[in-house]
Amino acid sequence: MGNFLRLLILWLLSSFVVVAQHPSLPKLPVCETLDLTAAQRQELNQKAALALAQKRTNNAAFVNITYVPIRPHILRRSDGTGGMSLSSINQVIATTNNYYLLNGYGIQFYFCGTSPDYVDNDAQYDSFSNETAITQGHDVTNALNQYYVHLFASGAGGYSYYPSNNVASTRSFILNLVDNEEDMGNRLVPHELGHIFNLVHTFGERVGDGTLGSGTTLELVTRGAGANCTIEGDYVCDTPADPYNKPGASLTTVGGCVYYDPNSSARDANGQAYTPSVENIMSYYFPCTHNFTSGQYDRMQAGLALRQTHTAYSLDCPPTNVATPTNVTATIQASNVLVTWQDNATNEIGYFIERSTSPTSNFLAVGGVGPNTTTFTDSKIAAYTVYYYRVRPSNSTTTGISQTATVRTPACHPTYTSTSACIYGDGLSGLAINGAVLSQNSGCSTNGYGVFNVTSATVAAGQSYSLAGTLLSQSYAEGVTIWADLNRDGIFDTSQGENLFQTPNTVTTQFSGTLTLPLSLSSGQLTIRVVVAYEVIPSNPCGTYSYGETEDYVLTVVNPTPSTADLSLSLQISNRTPTVNQPISYSLTMRNNGPANATGISWQNRLPPNLNFVSGDANIINSGTAVSGSNLSLVNGTSITFVYQLQPTQAGTFINAAQILASNQPDTDSQPGSGTGDGQDDEASVDVRTVLSSSTVYISPNPNQTPLPPVSSNQPVPDPAKADLSLVMAISQRTPVLGQPITCTITISNAGGLTATNIIVRDTLRGLTLTTVPTGMSVVNTGNGYTIIEGKVASLAGKASAQLIFTAMTTTPGYMKNAAQIWSVDNPDPDSKPGSTTPAANNINGEDDVAWADFRVISP
Repeated sequence: MGNFLRLLILWLLSSFVVVAQHPSLPKLPVCETLDLTAAQRQELNQKAALALAQKRTNNAAFVNITYVPIRPHILRRSDGTGGMSLSSINQVIATTNNYYLLNGYGIQFYFCGTSPDYVDNDAQYDSFSNETAITQGHDVTNALNQYYVHLFASGAGGYSYYPSNNVASTRSFILNLVDNEEDMGNRLVPHELGHIFNLVHTFGERVGDGTLGSGTTLELVTRGAGANCTIEGDYVCDTPADPYNKPGASLTTVGGCVYYDPNSSARDANGQAYTPSVENIMSYYFPCTHNFTSGQYDRMQAGLALRQTHTAYSLDCPPTNVATPTNVTATIQASNVLVTWQDNATNEIGYFIERSTSPTSNFLAVGGVGPNTTTFTDSKIAAYTVYYYRVRPSNSTTTGISQTATVRTPACHPTYTSTSACIYGDGLSGLAINGAVLSQNSGCSTNGYGVFNVTSATVAAGQSYSLAGTLLSQSYAEGVTIWADLNRDGIFDTSQGENLFQTPNTVTTQFSGTLTLPLSLSSGQLTIRVVVAYEVIPSNPCGTYSYGETEDYVLTVVNPTPSTADLSLSLQISNRTPTVNQPISYSLTMRNNGPANATGISWQNRLPPNLNFVSGDANIINSGTAVSGSNLSLVNGTSITFVYQLQPTQAGTFINAAQILASNQPDTDSQPGSGTGDGQDDEASVDVRTVLSSSTVYISPNPNQTPLPPVSSNQPVPDPAKADLSLVMAISQRTPVLGQPITCTITISNAGGLTATNIIVRDTLRGLTLTTVPTGMSVVNTGNGYTIIEGKVASLAGKASAQLIFTAMTTTPGYMKNAAQIWSVDNPDPDSKPGSTTPAANNINGEDDVAWADFRVISP
C-alpha cells in the first residue's frame, strides 16, 4: 500500500444499545493500518481542490448528476453457496442513492455488467483477512470495485480507500448485515462510499498521539475567529466538532432514537461544549435518521473530480441496454403501495423503484429488487398523497426507464399502542344522528379501526342534528371527538373547522350533543370520523392512543332551498381625465350570482364634494348629494346596469364610491350597508383626475363604515410551556448603488412562554461582502460566491426580542435576496424546524424561523 491509507472502519455488527439515561460513548474500534500523515492528507486535499477548480472552469461541477458504476463482487463458499443476495444488493444501493443527490446534482450509482462477480473461497468466506486473496483477478478498471463480505476476521463492518491513482483505491469492502438492509443502505454503504470520495470521519483522522482511536479529536467547537475546522476533524466546517471517544461525551435516547446528551461534560481545548451531529453518515453513532451536509457534498464533488483525473482506472463502465419494463401499476394493498410491472429483459442485475410527488421530476429510489422480480411493496408512504412510480434497471443509467404509474394513498387513521385496542370496552357500541341509527351493537373493530361505508343517514347543509352514542364499556372513562371531511380532501383537519363535536370531559356508558353542518357544505357523500380514546379527549384524527376505537361513517348531504343571494357591484366611467365641468358617464352594474333570486335591493352613490349630478336613467334618484336606486329585484345569474352623468366643478382627483344598502336575502360574502371601505364585492369605486392638475383629493363620504374585524393570526396559540421563535429582517436600502454598504437588522422574537437558550441564527450572504464582523456574530463558512455568518443569543425570555445587526458592501449588480434562518436552539419550536438541509442556502420554506429581504443593486 506504500504511503496510502487503507481505511478499516470497524463498525459494530449491530447498533449499540443505550442502557442508561446518559451512557458513555463506546470506545472507538482500533484500525488495522496507519492513517494518513499530515503531509499525505494535505497533499490529497490540495489535489482534490485543484481537480474541482479545473472542473468548475469547464462548467461541469455542481450542475448535473454523475452516474458512477459499481462492480459488485460477492464472496461465497467454495461450493457457490452463501453470499449476499441480489435482491439485498439492489435494495442497499437504491437506498444509498438517496444520500448522494443535492439540489439536482450529485452522484448516482449503477451496477457495471449484466451479473455480479462471484468470489468462491471457503477460508475467506468464514473469516476475511486477506484482501489479495479475493481481489486478485477480480478487480475491474472501469468502475468502483465493491466486495460484499460474509465475516471480517477483525470484526469489522467495512473499509474503503481514499482517492489515489491506482486500482486498489476503487475498492470498498462491505459486511453483509444479514436481515439488516435498512442499516446497510442508510449508514454502512453510504459511509464507505463517502470515504471513496474523500470524506473523513466527523471526529477526524489524526487524534491524540497520531493513532486513530488512541486519543481525542483536536477540532475546536468554534466556527468564528480561531476556528480550525479546515485543518482538523473532517476538514468540513458545517459539520460540528465531534467528541466521539472523548471522556465526558455521552448519549441519551428520546423516543427510541439516539441523541447527544446536552449535559455531557466533554469540552474542547477552549472549554466549549460540543454539539455534534449524531445523524451524520460519517459519524460513529447509530441514530434513527442520517444525512450529509452541504460541505460534505462539496468535498465529495472534489473527490469525484480527482478520481475523474486518474489514469490507472476510469469510471466509464458502459450502462447495459436493458429492455424497458412495461405495464407498471401502483395500487393500495394493506395500507402500503404495491408496484407491479412486466419484466421484458434477460440481462438486468435488478431494478430500482423510484418515486416522486411530481409526474416528471425529482424521482428518488425507494427500493430495489433482484432480477426477474416484478413486484415491490412501498411501506414508507404518507397518508393521502399522490405518488408517481417508475422502474429503472439497476445496471443502466438514463435508458430503460419505465413509464410512470400513479396512486393516491389512503387517509390516515388513529393507531392504538395496546394490541387489544378496544377489547376491554374502550370503544363505540352504537351511534345515531337525529334518531337515524348509524351503527348498533357494532362491537370492537379489528385493531381498533372500523369503516361503515354504507350511507346511513341524510342531512342538510346549515342544519343542526342531535347526536347520541353508546360506549362498549359502562365503567371506563373515554373521551370522544367527531370530525367531518367537509372539503372532501380525504383529510380530517381541525384547522379547517372539521372538528364538529367533542366531549368536554371523559364519559362512561354514553354521550350526546349536537352536530352542526356549515351552510356552505355542498351536496353529496360526507365521511365523518368518531374517535374514542381511554382517559383522554382525542385531539388528533390520526393520533396514537393507548386504548380506544375509531369508526368512520358516510352521510348523504342535501342542500336546502337556496335562501341566499350573492350580490356584487362594478363601476365604469367614460373618461378618467376630464376637463373641469366636462360630464362623465358612470355605469354602475349590479350582478346576482345566486343561488336565490334577490329582492328589495337598494343602492347608493354618495358624491364627493364638487362632483355634481347632471342626468341619469329614469329609475335613478338624485338627492343632490347622492344618487341611488331602490325596491329592485334581480334574478339569479342576471345583472342590471344604471347609467348617469356627473361633472367635476373644481380641479383635482375625485374618488367616487357606491355600495348596496339593503337586500331581502342575506349575502354569502358581503354585508349590505357596511360602508365602502371594507373591500367587499357589494361596493365599487373609481377615480378620475381633471386635466387641470391639483393636489386636492375629493372622496365619497363614508360615515357608516362597519369596523373591520381584527386580523386573525395564522400562527398557533403560543404554548406557555414552549419557546416559539420567529425572525423578521429589515434592510437600510432596497436600491443601493454598487459598492454602497447596506445595514441588515435581524429581529429574533420569542412568542412562547418559555425562555429559549443558545439561539444560533445564520445568514447566507450572496452579492455582499461583510465590512466588519460585529460583536456577537462570526463567519462560519465561505464557498463559491457565498459567505455564511452566524450570530448567537444566549437566552431570550418569552414575549421578548433581540436584534442582530451587521453591515455589508454590495459587490454584484442586479436583483438580490438575503435570507436568514434560526439554525439551532436548545428548545423545540411548535411551528418551525431550525436548521436546513442546505447550509449554503437557507430554507425559504414559509416557516416563521426564516426571514428574507430583497433589494436591487444599481450599477454606478
